Amino acid sequence: MTLVQDNAASVRGVVARATRLGPDGAPATNTACDVYLTGGFISFQFTPEYSEGDEIEVKNAAGDTCVYYKLPDTLKNVGLQLELCDPDPILTQMLVGGDVLTASGTSGYAPAGTAADDLVAIGYAAELAGVQATPDGVALEVWAGAVLNGKAASRAPYWHYLFPYAQFKLDGDRVVENGNLATVFAGTGSGNEAFGTGPRMDLSDVTPAPAEDAFDWNFPAYTDRPYLYARTMAAPVGLKGVFDNLGVSIVSIQAGSPATFNPSNATRPANLAALRALGPLGNSSAWSANQSVVLADGNQAYWDGDSWENGPAPAPVVNATSASAGTPGSFSPNGATPPATLSALSSVTANPTTAWTTGQRVVLGNGSSAYWNGTAWANGTAP
Repeated sequence: MTLVQDNAASVRGVVARATRLGPDGAPATNTACDVYLTGGFISFQFTPEYSEGDEIEVKNAAGDTCVYYKLPDTLKNVGLQLELCDPDPILTQMLVGGDVLTASGTSGYAPAGTAADDLVAIGYAAELAGVQATPDGVALEVWAGAVLNGKAASRAPYWHYLFPYAQFKLDGDRVVENGNLATVFAGTGSGNEAFGTGPRMDLSDVTPAPAEDAFDWNFPAYTDRPYLYARTMAAPVGLKGVFDNLGVSIVSIQAGSPATFNPSNATRPANLAALRALGPLGNSSAWSANQSVVLADGNQAYWDGDSWENGPAPAPVVNATSASAGTPGSFSPNGATPPATLSALSSVTANPTTAWTTGQRVVLGNGSSAYWNGTAWANGTAP
């Protein structure tokens, strides 16, 4: 097998897509702005950043180098810079936090064709000082033209650049002058395997409708890397503004520590209520101890045989069948749950069956003590 390529150049950025991420790193759903598309950028720059390898040099008594070795430099992250054509309040809020200032869809600010129940973005308010405004970060994608022999490549006519996790800040002076106000963001990117194939945008209002996976990242196994790029057949050229992320529907959840989704890039339920709304998802038997599924809000849940419940699956209750005298004594079998109260001891056999000696007892589930008096269980410690 031979690796081949057509050596198409990457020319002209045509569209950028910012995707809000959830706490687990997966594309978020049900936010005010899940996905934002724009062609209104002047430039996008990425710079791989490296940690320098240690340099080892030893000189002999004459001052000559007798040992020299340099460890290779290693990639640590990627520096990012995005410059916009306009102050774009929506994209600014996605990248650095803060708030979008809005007006009613029936106000004088509304562009032609705005629905009455829409909100019009007319400004931006920065985040509060000292606040980490975007703790979950964003993913950023940029598409550029693939050019071969002076024209668009006939096959895979775009380059698709992906930065699966990024944190940004506004960069440089913002000068109101006789010229364009610079809106520049600088950031750092790193890997994010939870990005998968990316958001599944709601394109139901787009005509003609693109294929559901037309703008997916096609190599999800590599999104643990800080930056990636590949040729692709399609780009969301002509699309702009806010889009909902529909997520990827869950077919089933396989019990485990942690549980796994089918398909593997399925969108995690937002919380326990959202998980319960989906039904058993292929589960019938109760999950084993410590098995759980991690939800998008960071909490865990498990299937108890009838419904989804909070936390990891508990260990099964082992009922005590006998109690051995001691200071304190113990219950059998090993790992048995102590009876909660004195009355719950009635089905437990004492060992020995003769009266326990002074100071002997067992500790019950409610923290009290009990002992065997030779004929029955009694409260306290053997006298």
